[in-house]
Amino acid sequence: MTTNHSSRRMSRRAAEDLLSGSSGPGSDQLASVLAAAAAPAHAAELAGESTAVAGFETHHLASVAIPRRGPMIKSPLAKLLTAKAVALATAVCVTGGVAAAASTGVLSSSPSAHGHGRASQPVVSSLGPAAASPASSTVALNPALLCHRLASRVVAAGGDANNAAGQVLGQSGIEQALASSRVTQVLDNPAFAPLLATAGSASSVPDYCALLLGLPQVPDPAGLSQLPVSLLTQLLSGLPPSTLASLLTTLPAGALSPLVTMLPAGPVAQLLSELPPAALSQVLTTLPAGALPEVLTELPAGMLSQLLTTLPAGGLSQVLTALPAGALSQVLTELPTSSLAQVLTALPASGLSEVLTELPTGVLTQLLTALPTGALAQVLTTLPAGGLSQVLTELPTSTLSQLLTALPAGAAGQVLTTLPVAGLSQVLTALPATYLAQVLGQLPTATLSKVISSLPASVAVKIIAELPAPILTKLPVSLLSGLG
Repeated sequence: MTTNHSSRRMSRRAAEDLLSGSSGPGSDQLASVLAAAAAPAHAAELAGESTAVAGFETHHLASVAIPRRGPMIKSPLAKLLTAKAVALATAVCVTGGVAAAASTGVLSSSPSAHGHGRASQPVVSSLGPAAASPASSTVALNPALLCHRLASRVVAAGGDANNAAGQVLGQSGIEQALASSRVTQVLDNPAFAPLLATAGSASSVPDYCALLLGLPQVPDPAGLSQLPVSLLTQLLSGLPPSTLASLLTTLPAGALSPLVTMLPAGPVAQLLSELPPAALSQVLTTLPAGALPEVLTELPAGMLSQLLTTLPAGGLSQVLTALPAGALSQVLTELPTSSLAQVLTALPASGLSEVLTELPTGVLTQLLTALPTGALAQVLTTLPAGGLSQVLTELPTSTLSQLLTALPAGAAGQVLTTLPVAGLSQVLTALPATYLAQVLGQLPTATLSKVISSLPASVAVKIIAELPAPILTKLPVSLLSGLG
């Protein structure tokens, strides 16, 4: 459908009058609109200008060298005609354009148009790409692209013309750029305001970008804990396990400790559970003695069990022996029986001895009596003489009797013959007669003779006096006659 607008066409003289402000009656509304457009902008109308420019630059402008300008319009007449053509187009369309702008909330004629004297602020995505609807008045910024642009600008600031012209930086180039001292200078550009707002400070932006881009290390490990906790949790949780392992294992103790202690227990457990055994061992053994108990005692029982049973023997021993008695007790008593057995039987002799002798009597009793017979036998026969003696002589008589009578003959014999004389004497004399007969009665003759002959004469006589005849007949006559 074609509409004839010739009757509404504006003359050249009328347009010039409108632009000069000397229009006649009948055009007050249009003249007032033009006057408002020509007036200085209100502060509310300029709110978010720098962020919007940064968003436009990020999404629409490439990092390329500026080409030579085309031929300049030099004719004054051409300049005049161009300016007037724009003005005429504005004058003809402004009534409908203003109405449309007002209906969408894009243009406001006064600071109070939005209710509180503030223009709509752009929506800035804090993590990852964000898409904006073409009809939306907000600007979505992609922090990852801003981080790439930041690295490119840093390289350009260092005089590298190739990267200044838009060459894509590789991982090593980005790492070097983020570690550069020029980052702070480049961040003065308002285009990078969203990065500053998210990271909290200019010094935290390089680490923020490194995590956001999935780099295996951060420029400033000591400053990593300065990032907001929620942001840090989200960034670390989004890393692939291999990258996470590389990152955490490269952190020194001084950086790793505040990092894992500031995060909530749930995310810490999840992060640690994603690490391969070697990386997990390295992370836990890197933590200082003050931080390790805080981390382990805050973990849920299931996750704690998973972590400890995943550790290699050396790492497990180093972790458990680094814990103070209270934290060690809490960690071991929270483990289910199967995990407890797996942990204790995985420890080397020295580590096992150090762990068990560190425990209070009540906790030691609870743990040993909870073990299945096979695991108990393995634990007791693994202990060196000194540790075994200290463990058994510390136990209450009832617990000692229960444990020794539960052992198979071979394990019982190994335990008794491993004990030093003082420990053996204390253990056997502590047993009630019934349990003593049960323990010694199952021993082979050679083992029984070895045990009795190793005792001081006074102790041996006391033990023999409590043994029933069937057991005594297993002893050599020479041994019995020697005891008088």
